[in-house]
Amino acid sequence: MSPRFEPITGRYLNFDLLGRPHRLYIEEAGQGIPLLCLHTAGSDGRQYRGLLNDKRVTDNYRVIVFDMPWHGKSSPPEGYQNEEYKLTSRGYIQMILEISDALELDKPVVMGSKRGLTCGPPCAARPAHP
Repeated sequence: MSPRFEPITGRYLNFDLLGRPHRLYIEEAGQGIPLLCLHTAGSDGRQYRGLLNDKRVTDNYRVIVFDMPWHGKSSPPEGYQNEEYKLTSRGYIQMILEISDALELDKPVVMGSKRGLTCGPPCAARPAHP
């Protein structure tokens, strides 16, 4: 096999998330309708590697995968060692909405498993940006 790069772009987004500075790792591939993929708590964006490499999907969708804070390549927020980590449904929904806003996603399709599956529908019900 000849050497080749996968069509995935990975980079870090530095922004305020849930009222605090964060450094979030994001991977994306493809073009078209934004497809925001939510990984399982305790996992990271690697669970969507096959989707990011599937040309049948990326021909029509801009597949976006982020590692939640404390997961994968995303850093925990400053001062994390002085607090208990908690992931509530309300906090996760707010996180998804703030990440969508930071990436300027217009009506993204939201896809997830486990907690991502239960938190995706409230995010999709949000009115479009003014």
